[in-house]
Amino acid sequence: MQFGRRNGVQSRGTPRRFQRCSRRQWLGTTGLLAGIAGGAWMAPWHYAAASQRHGCAVRGRFLYEGTPPERRKLTFDKDVDCCGKFDIRDESLMVSPQGGVANVYVYVRSRGVPVAVVTTEQTPRQVLLDNRDCIFKPHCLALWYLRQELHIVNSDPIAQNVAFSPLGDLPANIVLAPAPGENTEATWRFRRGQTQPFVVLCNYHPWEKAYLLVRDNPYFAVSGDDGGFEIAGLPPGDWEFQLWHERVNYLDLPDWPQGRRIVRVAGEDVDLGTIRLRPKDLAVGN
Repeated sequence: MQFGRRNGVQSRGTPRRFQRCSRRQWLGTTGLLAGIAGGAWMAPWHYAAASQRHGCAVRGRFLYEGTPPERRKLTFDKDVDCCGKFDIRDESLMVSPQGGVANVYVYVRSRGVPVAVVTTEQTPRQVLLDNRDCIFKPHCLALWYLRQELHIVNSDPIAQNVAFSPLGDLPANIVLAPAPGENTEATWRFRRGQTQPFVVLCNYHPWEKAYLLVRDNPYFAVSGDDGGFEIAGLPPGDWEFQLWHERVNYLDLPDWPQGRRIVRVAGEDVDLGTIRLRPKDLAVGN
């Protein structure tokens, strides 16, 4: 697979205190990157590198109200000798014992948000999607396509497949050989951003599913196991944010109609606090 033909390349076998961040300080390390990329901040609540950022952060935590449903065990009838070793369960609603809701996407919808040069320089060039234990890991991921590429790995001793069809971009149908060995890895580059995440499937194992958000800026996060998220490096301004979850797509909440809200970033970090999700907000029981 080559970039020129298929856009993919196969390769080898408790929140911190608010911090001041002035507009002058941010603009001093910022430039508009026309056609150049930055990096992705898929940070959990406890993201350790936040002290190294430039600009301000927006953070919060998703909390499930009530007792979540038990995650059902998935059935499968292929590669049972391998996949039967694992307790494979539905990942569409992941709630921690403390009530934190994982895998909620939070991202800036606004266009033309300037990006600090240091964000570009410090961000990794690849985002990993691993076929491991007969599921995709992580279940939800995101990348900034101008800077990053998707690095796909098969860690299982069986053949795997990775397939997706982004809107307006090239579709992928990548076959990975069993591990260990050759042809167990691939990279894929995207050509345009997306307004919402799209599904990633394995045509060999129908129960395998992940979601991928491809954006043209680095201002996004996926909530961690504790429900927390942080988007760092934001410049001063009024930015429209979007919430998305795989069970309902755009999360429609009382304070977030259609999952959207304008957040003002001006001089210090913004703590959105606890965002409570009711069962009906996530189509539980429907």
